[in-house]
Amino acid sequence: MGQTVDLTTWDMLLRLLVAAVIGGLIGYERRMHSKAIGVAGMMLVAVGSASYMLLARHLSTTDPAAISRALQGLLQGIGFLGGAVIFKTGTDVRGIKTAAAIWITGAIGLAIGTWFWGLGIVVGCATAIILLLADLVPNRQAEVDEEVQQSNWREKE
Repeated sequence: MGQTVDLTTWDMLLRLLVAAVIGGLIGYERRMHSKAIGVAGMMLVAVGSASYMLLARHLSTTDPAAISRALQGLLQGIGFLGGAVIFKTGTDVRGIKTAAAIWITGAIGLAIGTWFWGLGIVVGCATAIILLLADLVPNRQAEVDEEVQQSNWREKE
């Protein structure tokens, strides 16, 4: 790393705020579609990831492996959170986009918490756009499920 720049309190607050805003945008998109995690959850993932990386950056002045260990631990923790929103019933699997959004929101927080502001901002905007565009594409399976459910309901009458 070789970089031992001390961050001021304002630098840290700005990084956490940017992570929160980007996480909030991604969470807002998920909440618009009534998904398991929304604005607050995504903001917490982004701010938490950024906070841990700020701490790892601080510790790296005396322990160069701190950032590597923080990345490994955070990836495991974020993977655990993502796994909590994936549901499988029969052949249907739901929550993959939300789990991926949690995973990438964590990465955005990690980027912003370190030195890669641009990466975090670009990936955050790209993620929000991808999620918005993906939800515009009709879900043929959902339409089939709804048709089956309606025909079953009609048969019961």
